Amino acid sequence: FFHNGRFHDLREALRFYVRRDTHPRLWYAQADGQVVKFDDLPASLRANVDIRDEPLTRSEGEAPAWSDADIDDVIAFLETLTDSDAQQAR
Repeated sequence: FFHNGRFHDLREALRFYVRRDTHPRLWYAQADGQVVKFDDLPASLRANVDIRDEPLTRSEGEAPAWSDADIDDVIAFLETLTDSDAQQAR
């Protein structure tokens, strides 16, 4: 998942999105004790990162938008989706 292949399953990717801003030390390098957010992107592209839409509007130390149970619920829902109707129409 993602441009750099960092995450290997959907649960990891969702955890990143809901905790990216609330717990940035989990994901980003620290220089002199400071978190360098979005350090996996060239500096010229960092302004393109969405920080306006939930759950990406939270601040460090705030509660994530979703709990682990919420993430499990989203994954369970996504696993119910299929494209079987489209495959049968061929």
